[in-house]
Amino acid sequence: MPCSTRRSFLSGALAAAACCSPTARPQTSARHSAGQMVTRQSLIDAERKRIVRAMAQADIPGAAVCWLDEGELRWVEAFGITDRNANHPVKADTIFSIQSTSKNLTATAVMLAVQRGLLDLDEPVTTYLPEFSVQSRFEPRPQARMTLRLLLAHRAGFTHEAPVGNNYNAASPSFEAHVRSISQTWLRYPVGERYRYSNLGFDLAGYILQIRTGMPFAEWLKVMVFEPLGMSDSTAASAVYMNHANRAVGHEDGYVSVPLETPLIPSGGVYTSARDMAAYCRFHINRGKVDERTVLNEELWREMHAFHYGGDYSLGVIRTELRHGSTDFRLMSHRGGGFGFGSVLDYCPEAGLGWVALFNRPASAAYRFGAQLIDQALTRRFDARRPRRPPQDMAPITPPPASLQSYVGTYVGRNVTVDIAISQRSLLMRDRATSSALRFLSPSKLFIVDPGGDTVIYEYYAGSALEPAHLECFIGENSLDYNEGPYDAPGPGKPAWTGHVGAYRIYQWGKEADTVTVHLQNGYLYLNQFLLIIETEPDLFFTSDGEAVDFRGKDPTWKNIRLQRYDDLSTDRIRHEIRDCA
Repeated sequence: MPCSTRRSFLSGALAAAACCSPTARPQTSARHSAGQMVTRQSLIDAERKRIVRAMAQADIPGAAVCWLDEGELRWVEAFGITDRNANHPVKADTIFSIQSTSKNLTATAVMLAVQRGLLDLDEPVTTYLPEFSVQSRFEPRPQARMTLRLLLAHRAGFTHEAPVGNNYNAASPSFEAHVRSISQTWLRYPVGERYRYSNLGFDLAGYILQIRTGMPFAEWLKVMVFEPLGMSDSTAASAVYMNHANRAVGHEDGYVSVPLETPLIPSGGVYTSARDMAAYCRFHINRGKVDERTVLNEELWREMHAFHYGGDYSLGVIRTELRHGSTDFRLMSHRGGGFGFGSVLDYCPEAGLGWVALFNRPASAAYRFGAQLIDQALTRRFDARRPRRPPQDMAPITPPPASLQSYVGTYVGRNVTVDIAISQRSLLMRDRATSSALRFLSPSKLFIVDPGGDTVIYEYYAGSALEPAHLECFIGENSLDYNEGPYDAPGPGKPAWTGHVGAYRIYQWGKEADTVTVHLQNGYLYLNQFLLIIETEPDLFFTSDGEAVDFRGKDPTWKNIRLQRYDDLSTDRIRHEIRDCA
């Protein structure tokens, strides 16, 4: 069984590609940096070939894309089929689930409520929900310090899944029951301290919006976003998309079918089409305007895209800093994946550029749709891409050799485990595939050089009684928590812990999906490779990355996901599972 319990958004898929006609026509040619003549039509033709080839190789049933350049729609096209069983062709108005890309639309919906004076980004959530609470080992009333701004920036400290209604439950409880269960969860980190991606913050924000407006969240989206933007195909109402005749069907490895309805509405419940998303892209490219008509005040649009906390995630939007020639750009984006679907949303107001890809199989190849097109379009107009912060612009220092030991060890992130080791009087960061030299800008600030020649900066924070050391990265998904190392002192090795040792099943949508193993090592309990570093009360543990592991009930939970003991696994197999996960 796989070692990770996080549902993969980047798995393989099946299908053939069938195309409809693009709306773009050949444009006036321009000369890029290599001196070749490139037209928009040639870029479209090349990207179409890449999409068709990738869909065949990765077995992606269907997809739909759109591209805007210099603020105008240049291309919208559909490929493949909506459902392997029905064999209906995808069209430009076929609706797909966009999963977590819904967060960008939710943030827009919240900003529209702020514009009307219904919400304040910096009021505590308890102003709107006095009864709301959440559990924390850091402070007695964390909810009193949570704000909508923190919820929409993934900085409230939440874990990703709720106990009721999550990415593993086949049944779909009500949205209200899902949100109520958030109060049962434990925060991973102190409120406001760190970025960590979470569905719960967006679902709570959407629920607050629903309470304040007096209408269902899906209805607010319809009235305030979809209708003003002319997005006639779009909906977040399950009763609408479930009965939609032109709806793509999600496909997931190992499942005959995937759940259609989910309570994760603000964090992942929108269905939309490529045609509608072209209008949504144009709205953000024009900074809140539709055909010169202001829908969202530009001041609030800028607030949504302000990145006040310094990382790469603002309010429902991610940034990538680009430089082409001597021109700097900020590419805004969001990705989504799960329940058999995937999506990509990119927009760059400075270049009037937008890209959307929707697909009904979350294969890794589909997340690369449009990447070369965007790069080549910017190169065509502004010259080739260059590093924004090349290493030669850095001023590294040489720390005392004795200080390097404090950084050594294994660190865990959302999608990666890395080792930091001393190599020739400097530090080396290694994962399973690559290694990079870590260089110092100060005793707490370090950087590596990525494959594109740009620098990636980390800030080091020493550990405390409640948290291990951690490395926070400008690219939030790259941030790391210290897990273990060669200089760690042995743990207490409590005899009572031996009752938790063993293997456990994890079920997704009623089917066994993963196995995790709990074992003792160096006087500590581990769940797979994650060290259970803190026991706040008997049988309630927290991993090195802040997730709760709760053995107090009949069925233990990890990150609010149920673990069912797998007693028939042999000791040898348990050891094999542990070794594979290390």
